Amino acid sequence: MDFFFSIFPILVVLIGMLAFHRSGTFVSIVGWILSVLFAIYYFKTPWNVVWGATLMGFVKALGITLAVVFTMFLIFLMRETGALKRIIEYVKGIAKNKEEQTLFIGMGFGSLSTALGMVTPAMFPPIFLLLGFSPIAAIGISILCYDPLTSFALFTIPLTLPSKVAMAFGIKPPGIETLNDFIWDYTFKVTVLLPLISVIFAFLMLKVVGGKEAIKKHWREAIVAGFVLSGSALLIAGFRILPVEIIGIIAGLATMTTVYFLYRRKNGVSPIQKPSFDKSVFKACLPFLLLITISLIVNIPAVKMKLENFLGKAEVITVIADKKEDLNIFGNVWFWIMVVSFISIFILKPTGSQLNNVFKIWFKRIWGPFMAYSLFFAVAFIMAWSAMEIANGKLVPSQYFSQYNMDRIIGITLADIFGPAYPFIAPFLGLFGAFVGGSETASNVLFAKIQWEATVSTVGAEAFMWIYAAHAVGGGIASAITPSKITNAAATIGVGGREEAQFIKAVLVPVLFMCAIVGAITVIIVYI
Repeated sequence: MDFFFSIFPILVVLIGMLAFHRSGTFVSIVGWILSVLFAIYYFKTPWNVVWGATLMGFVKALGITLAVVFTMFLIFLMRETGALKRIIEYVKGIAKNKEEQTLFIGMGFGSLSTALGMVTPAMFPPIFLLLGFSPIAAIGISILCYDPLTSFALFTIPLTLPSKVAMAFGIKPPGIETLNDFIWDYTFKVTVLLPLISVIFAFLMLKVVGGKEAIKKHWREAIVAGFVLSGSALLIAGFRILPVEIIGIIAGLATMTTVYFLYRRKNGVSPIQKPSFDKSVFKACLPFLLLITISLIVNIPAVKMKLENFLGKAEVITVIADKKEDLNIFGNVWFWIMVVSFISIFILKPTGSQLNNVFKIWFKRIWGPFMAYSLFFAVAFIMAWSAMEIANGKLVPSQYFSQYNMDRIIGITLADIFGPAYPFIAPFLGLFGAFVGGSETASNVLFAKIQWEATVSTVGAEAFMWIYAAHAVGGGIASAITPSKITNAAATIGVGGREEAQFIKAVLVPVLFMCAIVGAITVIIVYI
């Protein structure tokens, strides 16, 4: 019963979306309420700890929620002023059909944008809608294109931040001496697990767009795109020839270039015969180009460090007890998306009526995604902090922690059930964590200790890095069914629960299948 009650709120979320066509916003509220009630009345968690976990969830989610909010503003501004339409016209000249557009934008530009910290579920739905895709396909590709490289998002924060946290927890697998060792080993093992997953995502995108017929006609291009994307990441990680932070950018660029030339060759069109990148196109693209340039600059290690330390302790807030959070305003991608959005008003020069329409639709549509992301983060922290208490001004495990912590219950139960086969289930735990928290980073951070304890007790510490990598890939795959991202994409184009449910039904089985593949590969590697 402990295990059932631990996962019950999440089961309600899933059933609410699949069976009752409720929006991600609605089920996030229901899931949060259930988590609060179970944490207090069953898992022996004081109400002030539950409230503090909720606040921490909202604060931790700010990096994503504010990025979503300002990305939506930028996209609405570009659409209202006609900039988005001009970009679409240019893209149609480069990528002639929907399948080519899917692989070029989805696999290539989507991976590049995700690596730069852009939020594709907020940015891409209007683009695909203007390209002539159906609302379901527009939502689907916009979410799926966040996933093919799984962990290489936001300048690879899903890998670097959990590495720091794991080392801080005292997790030190054999052969890992420094943080740099941990990051590179973690990154490499993630890329080893990616090739088949990236290819499957390419097929899944084609299926969402054109069904089996699209796969039948474009399977070769999908395979090449998937292997170029994952292979370039594996090559860089294996030889450590470039910083970890830009692996996703290079892989995305390589895929865009490859897809472009593949279709030029297939269609018998010379690469020279392409639409002119004139002044109007440059102006329309300038917000994106500006955002890419600024993102690259602010993530140069020396620049990033200065920006992160610029406000010092002034941006460090105490959430509850001894739990503090550095808001890191100038070093966070949402701040620069906000800056670019403001500058873009002067670049695109909307009329008063256009700007009024932008603000009107923006204020109407941002609340759903904001609440969904925030509440799912809150649920993740409620689960992580269950059976904890505040003592002497510090958040510490209570006397009930070993028996009633929800995350421990889930991890230990799975370890007991699967035993030596635990490596197979590791990506599913990553999937679960990211589904709950709405973020692979949150999943990797909150489940680090659980994965370590489960791995040591089942297959030994030497297997931890492979199992933790499988967890990360599972968390990345989860973005395809994360309610907060689906709600975000649907809100951008003004559709609701029914479209969200249709998409999640279409991808749920493939997502589980991909996690099974990752689990099987991990088992083989661990026991070779």
